[in-house]
Amino acid sequence: MTEPVNDGPALTFAAATAVSSCGDGAYRVELRPEYSIGRRKPNGGYLLACLGRAALAAAGAGSGHEHVIAAGVQYYAALDVGPAVIETRVVRAGRTATQVTATISGSGGSGGLGAQARFTLASLPAGSEPFWGGGEPPVLPPIGECEPPLHGRRRGTTVSLDPATSFTITPDGPLVTGKGEFRAWFRDDDTDVVDTVGLLYAADALPPATAGITLTGWVPTLDLTVYIRALPAPGPLRLRMRAQMIQDGFADEVCEGWDSRGRLVMQATQLAALRHPEGRHA
Repeated sequence: MTEPVNDGPALTFAAATAVSSCGDGAYRVELRPEYSIGRRKPNGGYLLACLGRAALAAAGAGSGHEHVIAAGVQYYAALDVGPAVIETRVVRAGRTATQVTATISGSGGSGGLGAQARFTLASLPAGSEPFWGGGEPPVLPPIGECEPPLHGRRRGTTVSLDPATSFTITPDGPLVTGKGEFRAWFRDDDTDVVDTVGLLYAADALPPATAGITLTGWVPTLDLTVYIRALPAPGPLRLRMRAQMIQDGFADEVCEGWDSRGRLVMQATQLAALRHPEGRHA
């Protein structure tokens, strides 16, 4: 989850995740405050999206594998917004898939390793249908009837929460409802098409599903895995984030995304740490 940013020029998601080569598999990226917590610490899904953008660049257009189909990332330290460096290594380039590893470190005054990821890249056909399975998308009210977006449109993406799963912010934090699920619309405001890098961000774009269950502070993601199952059709995605179990200070959450045709296009699971106020435990 990130916080509203209402100043500055319009920003697109593609620009927010753009990388530039500095040779030998290394890339520069400018981590944006629009995709941060408290305008200081970049969102975990946003970091994964930047890493994915670099992995695709490292594989190169000649690989024939222009889409991320799987990603796994471990987070080591919270980086600051601003310049960062991504280092990549193409581990294997085959006919079916290309595997790439990538790390991101802060530069300037925020040095240190922030996260390490692995990616599987392939070529996904447009408009494909599942041979079996896929699940039914959640029923959502029209976007206009959902809660106001968590973020201003100038950040390049919009999340609109289903009022039935939203929460009220009080001086003590979110109002606990006992429900461990959020449902929302997600869209790319610039292109109306969410690419596979956008799906990496969408996997972690909603508030922690634990927010409706128990009062906590920051809920840092420790480990996140994302599968991209298909290229989304144009239009907004339907997202559902569910908490599975909370125990011993850790929670696992599952996020799924369906495109405008009702196809399951993204599956993700993450393990996060819960930071309870002093005297409270889970």
